[in-house]
Amino acid sequence: MSRKPTTIYLLFVLALLALIGGWYARAFLAERAQPSEFSGERAYESVKAQTAFGSRSPGTEGHAQVQRYIQAELEAAGWRVEIQTDERMNHRIENILAKRDDASPFILLGAHYDTRLVADHDPDLNRRSLPVIGANDGASGVAVLLELARTLPRDAQVQLVFFDAEDNGNLEGWDWILGSQAFAENLQTPPRAVVVIDMIGDSDLNIYLEKNSDKTIRAEIWNTAAALGYGGNFINEEKYSMLDDHSPFLARGIPAVDVIDFDYPYWHTAADTADKISPQSLEAVGRTLWHWAVSQ
Repeated sequence: MSRKPTTIYLLFVLALLALIGGWYARAFLAERAQPSEFSGERAYESVKAQTAFGSRSPGTEGHAQVQRYIQAELEAAGWRVEIQTDERMNHRIENILAKRDDASPFILLGAHYDTRLVADHDPDLNRRSLPVIGANDGASGVAVLLELARTLPRDAQVQLVFFDAEDNGNLEGWDWILGSQAFAENLQTPPRAVVVIDMIGDSDLNIYLEKNSDKTIRAEIWNTAAALGYGGNFINEEKYSMLDDHSPFLARGIPAVDVIDFDYPYWHTAADTADKISPQSLEAVGRTLWHWAVSQ
């Protein structure tokens, strides 16, 4: 003989269903909250977004637009953003720092977001007065940092810095690496390690060991790349000695590495445009740094 459920039984069943439903909802949200895998395609979309602003040399509208873009992308990914200002050679410097907390020690990952005022290395003399769009020399490093901001675990002890005024050396009234000089000189808490990425989007990606870089960290990164299958892109041989945004940190005794492919035929030309950039190259660098940073 069947019996109808009592009111108490019905309440019990409803409570149990609510409990199970809540568990599934929390599990779903937790899954959604996990960092996604680094995507070279997403990074490439960021290169295109930046180059759409045109020249991004200090003082231009494109410079102001890319600043707003970087800040919005970082905040959407849950980072706290600071614009750190200084003045060098009568130029206003605006570095962009992103962090999730003030925990120490931390790793600092950096790239410059400005572009060169003129394409003075262009083979066409008529184009040498044009501004550089900087798809590789500027936008590629920024794109990788922004994708790392989207995908790094929240507990990774990493800060991100976007340096201003790196790229106008050998021009009247300017010098190289003004932004990173200002940043390094004003550091309150030194990072445990600094890794700078620059010109890492070339479709023919060949990143050699930079001679001035800290050898221990350099080896860790190159070993990580090899383990991920990117040994053909991260070449375990020294080739160049670079003055780049890692240099001010080395001068202060902070271990720093420059990850750069300087064999780029469009360097400081009007042809440094987004069609020269490879999502696969961005992904090789981004995934390597993701795994290295998370392992620290």
